[in-house]
Amino acid sequence: MLPPATGNSSLQQSGPTYGLPTLAERLTLTPGLAVALSPAGKTYSLLWAVAPHADPARQRQTAPWEISLEGEREESSTTDSSVEHSLGLRFSILF
Repeated sequence: MLPPATGNSSLQQSGPTYGLPTLAERLTLTPGLAVALSPAGKTYSLLWAVAPHADPARQRQTAPWEISLEGEREESSTTDSSVEHSLGLRFSILF
């Protein structure tokens, strides 16, 4: 992630996501895209998450588990640093 903004510098960040029902509305597929801009550099993120579909008729609104894959590219404003890439896989479960 980008370092926090200090002094007169500013950080602009945007990240829309939307859940799409898949597999006969049993799962929710959520693609996401985020861009963070600051004087220190830029970060671009792409996310795909899969979770059980949350049924509004049931009491439980939160999915009991989620699997997500996130790729990130970080570019620094300084000319002597290289571009960094990362790929992460996360599995979360509620109990």
